[in-house]
Amino acid sequence: MEKLEKVELVREKCGVSYEEAKHALEETDFDVLDAIVYLERQGKASTQTASYATASEPAGTLSAEMARAQNEYHEQSKKTKFGEMWATFCAQAKNVFRAGLDMTFIAERKGERVIAVPLLFIVIGILAWGAALWFLIFGLFFGFRYRIEGASPLTIDVNEAMDKAADVADGLKNDFTSKDE
Repeated sequence: MEKLEKVELVREKCGVSYEEAKHALEETDFDVLDAIVYLERQGKASTQTASYATASEPAGTLSAEMARAQNEYHEQSKKTKFGEMWATFCAQAKNVFRAGLDMTFIAERKGERVIAVPLLFIVIGILAWGAALWFLIFGLFFGFRYRIEGASPLTIDVNEAMDKAADVADGLKNDFTSKDE
């Protein structure tokens, strides 16, 4: 159901303006039932219902069973929203870790592969121990070249940037050594 249809339904059921119906739906993440309850609690809903009761309960009061069911519904709604957010977070974290393990960080010196480890280990090393970044930078001045292999098209741009950084380090090293002679 589209947002406009939901607004129209809430407006018709509660006898409120479009603006009030839209506001109620926005407050309840566009859940129609929650929006109607929201408007009723604010006293804005003028719901017209027909009811038939065989018991002598006064009209308009909730039975204990109905009150318990409403409380359970609201508690379940809260759990579902948190559960959905947690599931989304876990799925995204799984994708990031999978990508980190699928891509390989390679360090080469003079055309020979010195080390090849999953990229995730390098990222964790840099985040957990900042000195790892300095080792990588100093490695450029000792003739190391770095690249990333993996399934992602992003690796091409990253490899070009790392090649440029290695070229700059070689240029600085050559400039420094040529001044000494």
